[in-house]
Amino acid sequence: MKRPGWLHLYAIVITGAAASLLLWASFDVSSESTRFWNVFGGLLALALVAEAMSLQIGVGTVRQTVSFVPFLAAILLFGPAWAMAVGGITQLFAETVIRRKPALKVSINTSKEIIALGAAGLLYQIAGGTPDYLSFRINAFAFAAAATTYFILTNGGTAVAVSLSSRRGVGEAWNKIGGKGLLEDVLSSSIAVVLAYLYIDLGFFGLIFVVVPLFFVRHALQVNLKLEQANRDLLELMVKSIEARDPYTSGHSVRVAMYAKALARSLGLSAKEVEQIETAALLHDVGKIYEEFAPVLRKRDGMSEQERSLMHTHPVRSADLVATISSLRGYVEKCVRAHHENYDGGGYPDGLVGDEIPIGARIIMIADTADAMMTDRPYRTARSYEDVVAELEKYAGSQFDPEVVATFKHNTAVRRLAETREGADTAEHMDSPVAARKAVAGVREVMMPPFEYPRL
Repeated sequence: MKRPGWLHLYAIVITGAAASLLLWASFDVSSESTRFWNVFGGLLALALVAEAMSLQIGVGTVRQTVSFVPFLAAILLFGPAWAMAVGGITQLFAETVIRRKPALKVSINTSKEIIALGAAGLLYQIAGGTPDYLSFRINAFAFAAAATTYFILTNGGTAVAVSLSSRRGVGEAWNKIGGKGLLEDVLSSSIAVVLAYLYIDLGFFGLIFVVVPLFFVRHALQVNLKLEQANRDLLELMVKSIEARDPYTSGHSVRVAMYAKALARSLGLSAKEVEQIETAALLHDVGKIYEEFAPVLRKRDGMSEQERSLMHTHPVRSADLVATISSLRGYVEKCVRAHHENYDGGGYPDGLVGDEIPIGARIIMIADTADAMMTDRPYRTARSYEDVVAELEKYAGSQFDPEVVATFKHNTAVRRLAETREGADTAEHMDSPVAARKAVAGVREVMMPPFEYPRL
């Protein structure tokens, strides 16, 4: 069954589960019905406003919102049944009226919210919490358990949906949508406790005191998302600036990142490590932005020993530049520094051997070499995917990690990327300056040793 088919099956399953929870729940209202509906209406209104001000986070159409605050407050005040009602009504309205999503997404997102709130509310009661909208009561342990359950189920449910509707793994989707910030989410849920307390003591006016910190959280999310995007845009701009010096390497780093990501996934690495390796692959040549590399990058013939020595410094320069961004220090920095280390210890800059070389660097070495070999140069024709595999196998164990080479050979995603690239090159072939040069009689093909392909 294709992934869209699995997505429809997933929607059916969680919609059925949400409907079962709603049928099982007891929607009782005590004698203080006016007070009850005031509290319920206030939380619902606040949740709808929060959803209307949600932020898209760049993973498909996934959004971040602070509606979890009134949702979790509903668990403290009403328990699971009415908390599910607040969450379900909010999501249904937001998805259909505010965001106008298709029925499939409406079903998944609404059902996911109902299930998460139902499970979290039930756990709150099992752990000793007592919901009460007439007087403030809080069981800190029970609330922490409920909040953790809520975020795991909502982020996890979204990650599964993203995975089924794309080529991402569940772990990767979890990281991208913010699942790795679970602790921060749970800590920020303490605002729900403040909301419940103030609403019970001050009624509607209690909302006013909560709105400011509530939307401060939203502002913090917005600033964080903008900073992350700005950092990514800056890095990509640096990569494009380097590649602009040489039309033959245009798009090289992006393609290397795609190959590296596919290989890392196939090797069974964690979602976090896959993401780090992808980033390192994108930035592996970023040190070449320094002006001293420009004359060498523009050359169309071989390098002198002095120029070769200069080019051998670029992994260190790249790693030093990457390390200026605090979030990239450590593993990403090490992968960038070591991406020219040979498996047998004959590489540079540190002469690392075998497993001393970070697995990310071993992956990038192969991705970098493969893309360089499949790119037209003034002195040679681009190699086919089969030729590249043969070359990698020839030097497996000396230059390349044999396991990563085997993964490259048998990985269907890598082969698909390579074949797509070959097709694009063929379509543009006759219009390129490279093709014109090849048409000139007597042009001698100058081939450097295989390990030198990516260094030009």
